[in-house]
Amino acid sequence: MAEYRAGDAGVALPELTVTQSPNGAVAFTGLALASGALPGGHAQNVAVPLEGGRSTNGVVALWRRCANVQFEALAYANLAFDRRSLLLCPGPGGAIVRSDAHGTRIAVGTPSLDLTGRLGQTPIRIASGPVGYALPGVLYARAVDVALGESATRFRLAELKARVGKDIAGTFTGTELKLAAVPFDLVEAQGQWRYVGGRLTIADGAFRLLDRAQVARFQPLAGSGASLTLENSRIVASAALAEPTSARKVADIAIRHDLGNASGHVDLNVPTLLFDEKLQPDMLTRQLLGIVANARGTVGGKGVIDWTADGVTSSGRFGIDSLDFAAAFGPAKGVSGTVEFTDLVNFITPPHQKLKIASINPGIEVLDGEMLFQLRPGSQLAIEGASWPFLGGTLRLQPAITSLGVSESRRYVLEIERLDAARFIQQMELANLAATGSFDGILPLVFDANGGRIEGGLLVSRPPGGNVSYVGALTYKDLSPIANYAFSALKSLDYRQMRIAMDGALEGEIVTRVRFDGVRQGEGAKRNFVTKRLGKLPLQFNVNFRAPFYALITSFKSLYDPAYVKDPRAIGLLDGAGRPLARPRLIVPLPPPSTAGGGIQPPVSETKP
Repeated sequence: MAEYRAGDAGVALPELTVTQSPNGAVAFTGLALASGALPGGHAQNVAVPLEGGRSTNGVVALWRRCANVQFEALAYANLAFDRRSLLLCPGPGGAIVRSDAHGTRIAVGTPSLDLTGRLGQTPIRIASGPVGYALPGVLYARAVDVALGESATRFRLAELKARVGKDIAGTFTGTELKLAAVPFDLVEAQGQWRYVGGRLTIADGAFRLLDRAQVARFQPLAGSGASLTLENSRIVASAALAEPTSARKVADIAIRHDLGNASGHVDLNVPTLLFDEKLQPDMLTRQLLGIVANARGTVGGKGVIDWTADGVTSSGRFGIDSLDFAAAFGPAKGVSGTVEFTDLVNFITPPHQKLKIASINPGIEVLDGEMLFQLRPGSQLAIEGASWPFLGGTLRLQPAITSLGVSESRRYVLEIERLDAARFIQQMELANLAATGSFDGILPLVFDANGGRIEGGLLVSRPPGGNVSYVGALTYKDLSPIANYAFSALKSLDYRQMRIAMDGALEGEIVTRVRFDGVRQGEGAKRNFVTKRLGKLPLQFNVNFRAPFYALITSFKSLYDPAYVKDPRAIGLLDGAGRPLARPRLIVPLPPPSTAGGGIQPPVSETKP
């Protein structure tokens, strides 16, 4: 049959064979060529093998075997495919089209798809596993892989179901979405979808959001309440993101993306993010693991991420209201301020970001401080400096650089300027001691796998020196008369210089070496013939302490307050009846004298307190 044409539509039968059996059944084979409009689309030079027949009882069956359908172009709405072929096979009924007394039914499937074309102006490629369609109205597809755009934005759907009628609508599960220009992937997506009039909409979507970086900067987030519209190659979407373990909402996002030029942006809104026992910062980013723990407080702000085919830019501004947390150098409270990001995706800020710190306690609480810092490329925290008023002087944290998210030895140096000894005694509540003098020095701190420790800490008094005195009543009643007399004679000492050296673990044993130079009896000390003679000599006192850092204060207080003295029965010195227990004698070797740099000399004949 020659081509029959009306406008841009045409149909031709270049080949057709019809046979009739003696019982009246009719069968036919051949080839049909067709072009023209389709419901919602258009076809160009579609070549359809013809195969079918009509049985003696009036049942019509078409395509009882698989048929290879070819076309030059095929379009539906704004989706157009290039020259390709499809292998179409009949469903369980034994024919693609079957018509009988019960009506006409269509059931067709293909083992796979491999199609290329354009969605609007955007290149598209569709591959899949098995796809099936039945009329009335069910569409089913598995392992669908859609690549969009020159930069290969990808959709992967594990399973797609639809009801086909006036429009097409259904559900999807196991979906992955990767926008090439965006450094995040959407996986395990599911929801409801609808396609009508060239517009695809998704509602009630749920997904997981992953960081695509080789070393993830953010932990996976759970998306819910997602909606999406795809029309004219433009995606508009929104969702709420939550931390999956605590189910706490982290942010609201609004996305715009143009498939035509691979550009878009996302608005990120964090109204109020609460950190407590259910949610901690390291649950959002592992880069803060080992840096911040036990956080309590809120963070809020906004950010924007923009992308084109050439790359990604981002920025943000986030405020900290009043955040408490534990850090390697001690607990911090009341941290507040605003942090500006020039690269929100990679955690990069401009220099001189400022945070106020209401209090921090590296062993002695300090109040009302400020810290300047910068987050640099490569996940580096550059501490530009920090300072606090400290016991009449100033405590400063010297500049330091820390790599976030990695295990490393971290070193900090605390610099002390003009510490007032009298205020130190008052702060430590050493009520029966008094001291005068000002001190400068440094406390180098090291934090690594073995914990925190002081290495080479040194405080030195300022000229002209000061005084250390005991101002309380002696509480020990069993000291010898000589010991009581010596204590009374030396209860007030003036010094020209005092050097305090400290080394050791913050959570373990601290060795503290105190050296007094230019010592003489101070005001209030008892004088006699011996002390008057000693006062004419250039005396030097060396005192060594070896004790846990926090136990040093208890050791001082036990000199005058019996409440700080442990029960000897509790530490194994006496039995239940108060009788002394025999204990092995320990011989502790003394370290050799130090000659480096005029350091503090170790004891030569006395045991260490």
